[in-house]
Amino acid sequence: MERRTAYLRGWVVLGGLAALTAVEYGIAVTSGAVVPLLLVGMLKALLILEYFMHVSRLWAPADQGEH
Repeated sequence: MERRTAYLRGWVVLGGLAALTAVEYGIAVTSGAVVPLLLVGMLKALLILEYFMHVSRLWAPADQGEH
């Protein structure tokens, strides 16, 4: 992956996490409903697992998952 593309993806993921955090805060302040908070939290966890921890590479063939 080209360096510029990697940086852009990182910024997009950061923006997505910030937006989901704002949504999470809004839900907590207005209704405090647990199920929507859990769903937003799981979405945030999936973003972190995929884009920062590269968990999907665990199941990739050996030649595709390396840097």
